[in-house]
Amino acid sequence: MSYEPVLSRIASLWPQLIRENKTDSGTLIGLPKPYVVPCASGQNGMFQEMYYWDSFFISLGLHDTPHAGLIVDMADNMAALIERFGMIPNGSRYYFLSRSQPPLFVHQVLEAAMVKRARGDTDLGAWTKRMLDMAEREHRTVWLGKAQPHHRLVYRGLSRYFDINYLDILASCESGWDHSTRCDDAWLDHLPVDLNSILYAREAAMAGLAEALGQPERQTLWTAMAESRMARLDELMWDEAAGFFFDYNWREQRRNPHSSLAGFFPLWAGWATAEQARRAVNEWLPRFLQPGGLVTTLQSAPDKQWAWPNGWAPLQWIVAAGLDSYGYAIEAAEVRRRWVQRCASVFEQTGALWEKYNVVDIDVSANTSVEAGVYGQLQGFGWTNGVFVDFCSQGF
Repeated sequence: MSYEPVLSRIASLWPQLIRENKTDSGTLIGLPKPYVVPCASGQNGMFQEMYYWDSFFISLGLHDTPHAGLIVDMADNMAALIERFGMIPNGSRYYFLSRSQPPLFVHQVLEAAMVKRARGDTDLGAWTKRMLDMAEREHRTVWLGKAQPHHRLVYRGLSRYFDINYLDILASCESGWDHSTRCDDAWLDHLPVDLNSILYAREAAMAGLAEALGQPERQTLWTAMAESRMARLDELMWDEAAGFFFDYNWREQRRNPHSSLAGFFPLWAGWATAEQARRAVNEWLPRFLQPGGLVTTLQSAPDKQWAWPNGWAPLQWIVAAGLDSYGYAIEAAEVRRRWVQRCASVFEQTGALWEKYNVVDIDVSANTSVEAGVYGQLQGFGWTNGVFVDFCSQGF
């Protein structure tokens, strides 16, 4: 199957997804630089703002294109939001300021730094220092917050997803997995394995940025924080009997038994041991790997779109990256191959890329049988485009 028609379509879509608004307008927050939205015309006006974790996965597809500068622009926009509000909201709307999203700001900065380095920007050192300053502010204020409006640090130095309204359903929206069979709808009671893996990866990356800036004391601080977090994660979230990682219910002090692709985030973040990675790959990857890619959870439920039978681009990318980093290149390539082929097959039938896919039944007509959740099924779609381009660039 040729992927060129899909890649051509994505290239033509990027200009349709670029927005710029430097001043506040109604609920829309003004941002200093242009950005990319998930879809050209959202359902009921949805998805017409810059989203936090979407922007990282969109950026993966912008490298080596005429739009690569947007990777830097979106990092600058995130820094501006931290400077103005002390946080990066779910999306750039005032009504999203009650919560954030999976905190990939530092990883956005790393992608942007590659672009600036390739362009030969002379301000890279000063820019990196400002980005690290903003990342530290976000980390301490939002993700290590112990009280309103950021009551996330709740148990043994680990954090939960949150919303200022103390509602589980809105905390699930901060997770990006809105909505899922994870956490039994009691998100405020859980320490999510994906979130705390991201925070570990942030702390390790901030140590690396401090080292690059020649700031050894800063480097030592963040290295120690990452190592401390890793020890607690290993204790609470690894289930030796099951051979996998699980979310942890901190109120009941037990691991939640519902398995999901969140259990592969420790491989992406790099804190899993080699033996833990081996067991996750050998015992669990075959359960999640379906004909069209990785299924999100092994359970299904009405209106739960981050669950069986759906697959989502960002999770395919996280799992494949984790597999590669632990030496499972063949398995990573198979994940990429199945996902790209699924997207291309549906594109042949519909002429579109989609927010999510049915990866269990790969009869192309089955994409209409995704669990649509409360938002429906959307064309466009920013992170699907970005991950598709990135996967094709890596090959199989």
